[in-house]
Amino acid sequence: MGSGLTYICGLAATFFLTTSLSLAAVRWFHMCRPFEKNPGYYYPGRPFIIAVFLNSLLLIPYIINPECPDAWYLARIYFLPVTLFHFTVLMFAYFGSIMQWKRWRKPMLIMGVPVLLALFTAFCLAVWHARHIEEVLGSLLCDYILYALGAIVTVFCLIAFIMVIRWAKSFDEDDFSNPADFPVVAAKRWMLLVIVNVALCWIAALSNSRAVLAGLMVLLAIAQVVFIISALHPHRRRMMEDEEETVEEEKEVEVQNESVTEIYSRSISQEKKEEILAAIRTVVEGQEAFLDPHLTLQDVADRSGYNRTYVSGLIKSEYGSFFSYINRQRLQEVENYQKNNPYATISEAVLASGFNSRQAYYSVKKRLESNKN
Repeated sequence: MGSGLTYICGLAATFFLTTSLSLAAVRWFHMCRPFEKNPGYYYPGRPFIIAVFLNSLLLIPYIINPECPDAWYLARIYFLPVTLFHFTVLMFAYFGSIMQWKRWRKPMLIMGVPVLLALFTAFCLAVWHARHIEEVLGSLLCDYILYALGAIVTVFCLIAFIMVIRWAKSFDEDDFSNPADFPVVAAKRWMLLVIVNVALCWIAALSNSRAVLAGLMVLLAIAQVVFIISALHPHRRRMMEDEEETVEEEKEVEVQNESVTEIYSRSISQEKKEEILAAIRTVVEGQEAFLDPHLTLQDVADRSGYNRTYVSGLIKSEYGSFFSYINRQRLQEVENYQKNNPYATISEAVLASGFNSRQAYYSVKKRLESNKN
C-alpha cells in the first residue's frame, strides 16, 4: 500500500476514534438542565451509547499500523458486523427503554457473542502479530465469516428498525398518556440515518478497499456528531405538532384495539371486569394518577395490581384508549382548576393538571375534540 494511502487511512481512523471518544465524554458528562435530575427518562439508553463510542478504542492497532493484514481485517470486522450490532443495540436500548420493552436483551446477547468474539480475536492477532489470520483460516473463509456475521446482524438491525417505526405510529394510543413521551420525529430521522449507514457499511465491506473504508470512517464520524448534537436536548419533552396520524394508521390502530378488546373481554367474567375497572378508576381518578405527566399504561397496571394485558383491553373497551382516558381526566382538571382559581394563567392550570406544557394541552385537546367529530 502506498505511503499516501497509508497516511489517509491512519488519519481517517484517528479522526473516527477521536470523534468517538469525544462524544463518549460529552454523553457522559453533559446533560441539559434540569433534565439531569431524571436521566433515565430524558436520556434513555445513555450507558449503551457511551459503551458504543468507547468500543472504538479497539481500532488502535489499525491506527498504528494500517498496513498490517490483521489490523486491516480488524477494521473490516469493526465496520460491518460490529457497527451494525451497535446500531441494533442502540435502537433497542433507546426506544426499548421508552416502550418499557426488555425482551431485546437476550437475543442481543446471543447474537453479540459471535460478533464480539470475532472482533476480539482479530484484535488479539493485530496486537500480537503471531500469525496472520488469513494464513490460519484462509482469505476466503475470513470473508465468509465477515459476510455471514454481517448478514445475521443486518437482519436483526432491520427488525429493530421496523419495530421502532411501528412504535412511532402507535405509541400514544396504546401505552402513553403524553404525546411527547415518544420522540416521533426524531425516531424517523434517526432511522433514516441508520439505513444510510447500514448501506455504507456493506459498500465498504464488499469493496474490500482501504480507501473506501477510510471514507466510511469519516462519514460515520460525522454521522455520530450529528446524532449527539440532535440528542443533547431531550426529545421526549418536545411536542411533535407536525406529526399527524393518517386515516389509514388510525384505522389500523382501531382494528388492533378491537381485536385485543374482544379477546380479553371474552376471557374474564363480567364480575371480574368490574373489579378490574374499579381498581383502574381508583388509581387514575381516586388517587389522581393522571396528574403524573409521564403516566404509562404499565404504571396503572402495576398500581392497580392487575395484568397489563387485561388493564389495556378493558381501558380500550370502556374508554377507547389509554391516551384518551387519561387526557380526558386532565382536560376536566384544567376546567376545574380554572374555576377554583379564576386568576390563574392557562400555563399554571395545564401544569397543575398533568400536562407538561401548554403545547401538550392544546395538542391533546385538538386531537380529542377531532375524535368526537
